[in-house]
Amino acid sequence: MASAVFGPATFCAVTGGSRGLGRSIAVLLAGRLGQGSRLVLTADGRSLQGLQETKRQVEEKSPNQLEVKLVTGDMEDSAAYHEHFCDIFANAQQGAFKNAFIIHNAATLGDGTKKASEHSDPQILTKYYAANLTSAIALTSNFMKVFPSAAVRRIVVNITSDSAIHPLPNHSLYCSGKAARNMFFKVMAEEDPDVRVLSYSPGPLDTDMLQAVRTCGNKGVEDLCVWLLRGV
Repeated sequence: MASAVFGPATFCAVTGGSRGLGRSIAVLLAGRLGQGSRLVLTADGRSLQGLQETKRQVEEKSPNQLEVKLVTGDMEDSAAYHEHFCDIFANAQQGAFKNAFIIHNAATLGDGTKKASEHSDPQILTKYYAANLTSAIALTSNFMKVFPSAAVRRIVVNITSDSAIHPLPNHSLYCSGKAARNMFFKVMAEEDPDVRVLSYSPGPLDTDMLQAVRTCGNKGVEDLCVWLLRGV
């Protein structure tokens, strides 16, 4: 049985916790969060069933009485952020937790059929970057407001991708969103040295997202995915 690496009373939020890497992270954390900890799993409203399955697996693995909270919301709608963030941080009073960390895992691919020069609809662009960039920035800001004191061990993790560095044809929105997030968290790491900020790229994972890329219709991209998965 894994020990409680983070000790007692840890607050942890994992976005995109309904499947894939987010679910794996949540289940792994289940055995490492000590007594009195709270794990908040978020996803969009269509993924509630997936969140419930993640919660079941977490509770099965947790050796402690871990509180697991599920929060759903539409991150394309920035007007709904306030209510969504209030749900995530509800009852997280000062002094209730010794550790606090947030894992920004949620991401969407965007339209994988268009070249960069073909993205002409500003409403689609606004919604995409709201879900994949703006929401992460705003959620981090709220996290810092809820846990302002260095007396709480604060950790912010940005799940990134090689696509933040290397261009992936037909996926300019995904690549640019990841690159922008990387730079945001680099700046945050410089400005808030008492907060541990990590951008972590897990490499190619055989998830639903990668399967979507494999069938995007661009043979070069599809062949690249097949090659990458040989090492998975």
